[in-house]
Amino acid sequence: MEAILYLLKRHYINKIKRAFSSVVSTIITVVAVFGLGSSFVLSFIAKRQAADGVFSETIMAGIILLIGVILYNSFLSRDTGILTMADANFLFSGPFEKRTVLAYILISTAPVSVLTALFICFYFPYILGAALTVPKFIVVLLVISLLFGCIYLSYYYFYILDIEKPGFKKNARIIFLTLIGVLVLVFVVLFIITSFDLKQTSQRLFTHYLYNLFPLFGWAKWAISSLLTENILFGFIPAVALLVFVNVILCIALYNTKTDFYEKTLEDSINLQKLLDDKKANGNVDVRSVAKLKKKASNVEFSLGAGAIYSRQKLESNKLSLGARYRELYMGLIYLAFGVIFGLDFYFVMMMIGFSSLTMSLNDSWHREFKKPYVFLIPASSFSKLIVSILPGLTKTLISGVISITIAGLVYKLEPVNLIGYLLIFASFVVLFIFAEVLTYRMIGPSANAVAVTFMRMCFALATFIPAIVVIVVVSFVLNDIPNMLVTAACLLLTNLLTSTLLAFLSRGIFENSEIMD
Repeated sequence: MEAILYLLKRHYINKIKRAFSSVVSTIITVVAVFGLGSSFVLSFIAKRQAADGVFSETIMAGIILLIGVILYNSFLSRDTGILTMADANFLFSGPFEKRTVLAYILISTAPVSVLTALFICFYFPYILGAALTVPKFIVVLLVISLLFGCIYLSYYYFYILDIEKPGFKKNARIIFLTLIGVLVLVFVVLFIITSFDLKQTSQRLFTHYLYNLFPLFGWAKWAISSLLTENILFGFIPAVALLVFVNVILCIALYNTKTDFYEKTLEDSINLQKLLDDKKANGNVDVRSVAKLKKKASNVEFSLGAGAIYSRQKLESNKLSLGARYRELYMGLIYLAFGVIFGLDFYFVMMMIGFSSLTMSLNDSWHREFKKPYVFLIPASSFSKLIVSILPGLTKTLISGVISITIAGLVYKLEPVNLIGYLLIFASFVVLFIFAEVLTYRMIGPSANAVAVTFMRMCFALATFIPAIVVIVVVSFVLNDIPNMLVTAACLLLTNLLTSTLLAFLSRGIFENSEIMD
């Protein structure tokens, strides 16, 4: 057991050391810690109004449910693995009993659950307002940690049982989706009863006392809302007791499992390590690495020269499931639903859709093209190969964002002229952002770590926005007034396209050294 605890300790110590492994990494780490820490402290010391109880409870329940469903469904739909390759090699080759290995998995679940909960709870001070004090925030963090502890432990248990009884995890996913389906059915009924009022429907669902009995997610919401209203005896204590009880039962069941999981876990640890290496090298993970691929054949007309890159990416895209292929569109519609439910302005909804589209574009498959040595052998210019390689991902991001923003514009009843202007602005910044991302690869090269790539990405993204801002300021000065939507959109579109062309020209030699890349 001492070796297990030592391994865990070194695991997190080495993570901290890697954050300070170079000058750039140290600067980024210090800036990130200072920035996030200052934002977090400011959220408590700044003057805050108490948020509306129904509003805060509804949005809190929605966030917990959304993150939980995405995480649970992702775990149960594929073999993600439960150990990294380094941990698996150490644990399976050392003189450790099976229960010692299981104890390591159980103990390592705690910090992972807390870190995941911290990511979710970081926004709660802004959402809940003055009702969330520092002591209550700590308690809320522990409650959310218990929730994610249940999710992780149940996945580990289902993963091991699925080795002994193939199909067990699939059946667990069916049961989980059935519960979510029942919840969706209740939502639809309420939606009809409230005369199709989305905001009122969400409030009635998530604030109803029966939702408190919904496994895991309802219990977590029940505990937090009861804490904020100081209903400790009949709200907070029962909800926390249910979460603790499930965690204890899962720990006992997992610790006493008799299944031989070594071979399967070691096999999946190799795939998991590939994802971690990809994340470490590029700062992102190719969506094909985590998505479930279709096994049926797909017909694609292959082109010659640089077009072969496009054809292969199209074939790979057809192998993806619908959820992975249209993930930007789904997230855009989810943000739209959140905006309507909580009465957010269209501008805020558009910013969320745009930020989501740009962030998710960082996981497109074109990032891998720059490290494939055979691309160098394609008889075409490096510039044409560059354009063709990013074309599928660029097109997908544009189409998904345009559809989401168009639907949002129709829901918010925007004038057609303004909607067209917003679409042009979105499209111009998508093109600009992606070419700024390409230039980071061109200038940094494949050997830089993810911290340096992230730092340069932020610098280039911010720098490339400056020309468009300058043009708008100049136009406003010339007109002696703020330009209308069409003039603004035209100026931004023209400026961003010119900037993107310059970035593409500067990145044109990105494939010149691809034959010596890893």
